[in-house]
Amino acid sequence: MTIRIGAHPSNLTLYVLSKKPELLQDLLDSIGRTAEWVSYRDGRETITRLTAREIDFGGTGSTPPIKAQAAGTPIRYVATSQPRPAHGALLIRHDSPIQNLADLKGKTIILSQGSYQEQLLAVALDRVGLAYSDVKPIQFSPDQLNAFLQGEIDVWIAGDPLLAEAQEKYELRVLSFTDGLISDRSIFFTHQAFAENQLPALRLIVRGLERSDRWIATHFREAAELLAAEINNGVDVAHWEVSLRRRPWGLVPISAEFIAEQQYAADLFYRFGNISAQVNIADAVLSDSLFEADLIASGS
Repeated sequence: MTIRIGAHPSNLTLYVLSKKPELLQDLLDSIGRTAEWVSYRDGRETITRLTAREIDFGGTGSTPPIKAQAAGTPIRYVATSQPRPAHGALLIRHDSPIQNLADLKGKTIILSQGSYQEQLLAVALDRVGLAYSDVKPIQFSPDQLNAFLQGEIDVWIAGDPLLAEAQEKYELRVLSFTDGLISDRSIFFTHQAFAENQLPALRLIVRGLERSDRWIATHFREAAELLAAEINNGVDVAHWEVSLRRRPWGLVPISAEFIAEQQYAADLFYRFGNISAQVNIADAVLSDSLFEADLIASGS
């Protein structure tokens, strides 16, 4: 049986694993399964592909799975990364009159809408009593970035590795990192139908993801060289390495803390009109543990 796994440049754990498939395939061989890697550029395609059953497993930031549940896609959460406190930030130019989050009212903000950056902005606004409709969000593009640098747009929500490069290359101030607003985890999930029938395979996929993270964490320079060459987003090896070194690596099981974080974001999205239906995050959580240490501890 073939397992189709989505891989895109915004989820480095899966992306590196797709470039070093042996880290997973030798595990899947033990149960007679083969991984087929489905590559695409935009991580926001993950839900569309999962819904269409073009892939069985994928990973994104926090926003896509919430929107998937709201749209009726039966996803199941599998694992998350640890919190990434400096992976993203709201940036302003050094001469901007903006001093705090409350000053965002009425401002234009470029971000990757549909990604974790949408959640970051929503939480930042809610923190100071503002709504999503109080700002003017604009989809990120190179042209919009140039407009920001020229003073025509007020705020840029940036994420690594572009964030690491921008902090050195331009005269910018950090209005807020993700830390203190959202945990900014990578999130891994599957389709309900796959989860119901392929728990042994899911456990091995989790082990493969952990292997990918361990390889990155012990080969920062080599990983940076691989990503700079393969992703080709203009970020050089040095800035890739900076971004890899300043984030935690390793997966953790779905926790009560994570469920509460996602539920807060889902409720906020519904209140702000970013989704049209309320969702219960706990409904999408598997009851079975997929982590080897948990299975050993429980005697399974």
